[in-house]
Amino acid sequence: MTPPVIAPQDALEVAATIGFGIARRALWSGERCTWFDAVPTMPEQNPATSAMMGADVYGGTSGVGWFLAQAAARTGDSLLRRTARAALRQSAARAPEHVKIAPHGFCGAGAGAGAALVLAGKELDDAQSVAAGRALLIGLPTDGAMPDVSDIIGGLAGSIVALALAAEALGSDQALLARASEFAERLIARGERDPRGGLSWSTLDEKRANLTGFAHGAAGIAHALLLLDAIAPAPALREAAAAAFAYEAATFDPAQGNWPDFRLLPGQPPGPPPYPVAWCHGAAGIVQSRLFAETRGLEVAAEIDAGLGTTARYAEQWFRAPNADFAACHGLFGAVDTLMEGVRSGRTAHARVLASVVTYATEQFHRGERPWPSGLMTHEEVSGLMLGNAGIGHIYLRLSDPSLGSLLAPAPLPQATDVRHAVSIPA
Repeated sequence: MTPPVIAPQDALEVAATIGFGIARRALWSGERCTWFDAVPTMPEQNPATSAMMGADVYGGTSGVGWFLAQAAARTGDSLLRRTARAALRQSAARAPEHVKIAPHGFCGAGAGAGAALVLAGKELDDAQSVAAGRALLIGLPTDGAMPDVSDIIGGLAGSIVALALAAEALGSDQALLARASEFAERLIARGERDPRGGLSWSTLDEKRANLTGFAHGAAGIAHALLLLDAIAPAPALREAAAAAFAYEAATFDPAQGNWPDFRLLPGQPPGPPPYPVAWCHGAAGIVQSRLFAETRGLEVAAEIDAGLGTTARYAEQWFRAPNADFAACHGLFGAVDTLMEGVRSGRTAHARVLASVVTYATEQFHRGERPWPSGLMTHEEVSGLMLGNAGIGHIYLRLSDPSLGSLLAPAPLPQATDVRHAVSIPA
């Protein structure tokens, strides 16, 4: 019998401790709470800026409340449950205004907040949050004047994910699925076909080519289409997803074992594109999309194996570095989530790297009681899901509970016939 990467009870202890720390920092008003968090800054900006959380999943109260709800459901702790409910109340109160500014997207927009309210509300058996989330999703704008944004973070793909997840959680809610299908048709129509049949989307203005990757590129958009296809099958969804993967496959560099980042960033010198390894851009996120695609019957094993190798090398190189961040978005715990899914798919070659990163993080920041390094340039500790402690805690919850799906690459709930395994180190 092989030993687990971390004992489930130890992983749950780390997640609960992170949750307690977040709960202690909450600012309360009646039955609602929020957090005052540092926010990303430009390199020359000093000191860092802090602001009250918004309602979004990426760094706001719906993402934090979602993690706390997951933690409360698995620990039975009353403080975590009370704080989760209060965070969701705050999200429900602020999300309608957020929808007016940024309706579409999973991580950074109103649609994601709606999904968080539904799914976190289901974790807590909180009918008020579930109803608020469904109402938010039903009210997403559908008119043709919507901004031409397509990606997971702040576009139609993210809204498809949000609607599909909520619809499944509500017993195949047909109104939500119909809305998701409408957005999927519009999203596919926005795609650009290349001469080889590959499909991609223009998601940013400053770019060398249409982007690869999960957050703003073809991988994340394909993942959204396959997610909807898994719940409400339609041939057009599967064909478009396969074409998006074909676009990315044509850009793959075997020497890098990775896909290029076609963004043109301010101050970036001219030259060939970089090859980052992160959930947002690069191998870690792209592999997540392929791991789900493989369960849907697509032939992507070679891409998975190559990308997992690159992700493992990145993690092994950086986890002990003094400037490493451990965030989910572009840090080491995004790589941890990918490596964990890789091992659970039966690919155990990189299990020891995964164990090394998790063991080091647990010793240094949990038992050593050091602040968890965030995804900010300053690496100061923050509470949000994608740049801070809530995301790290969520991934520890996944290490303790193999049935808990990833918020980085959401997928349908596992069926009773599915088999999910705790991550183990080969003997």
